[in-house]
Amino acid sequence: MSTISDAFEFSELYKNANKWHCVGVIIFYLPCDEMKVAFVASKKVGKSVLRNRAKRLLRVVFSSLSDTLSVGKYAFVAKSDFKDLDYLTFKKNVIWGLKKLKCLDPCV
Repeated sequence: MSTISDAFEFSELYKNANKWHCVGVIIFYLPCDEMKVAFVASKKVGKSVLRNRAKRLLRVVFSSLSDTLSVGKYAFVAKSDFKDLDYLTFKKNVIWGLKKLKCLDPCV
């Protein structure tokens, strides 16, 4: 698994991917033959401490679910309301969004 770092890849993902809005996060998913992921938190989320916390939480949730995910490109964009959620609620929302995008094993 590698990270998405190229601006072209980001623009392709934002234009062509399926997306789902959850409480605290927006999930973009584009099926392809390799596994790539990006975690994004803009300045709208808050100061650097909050942005880094959001990306840390997204990384932990993604790593706990990565075995059950379909292969493709993922972008997790933190929203400003993530700071009102505890870890379990945040993880539950991400799981729900991934199931709606049909990229997560339904028995999770």
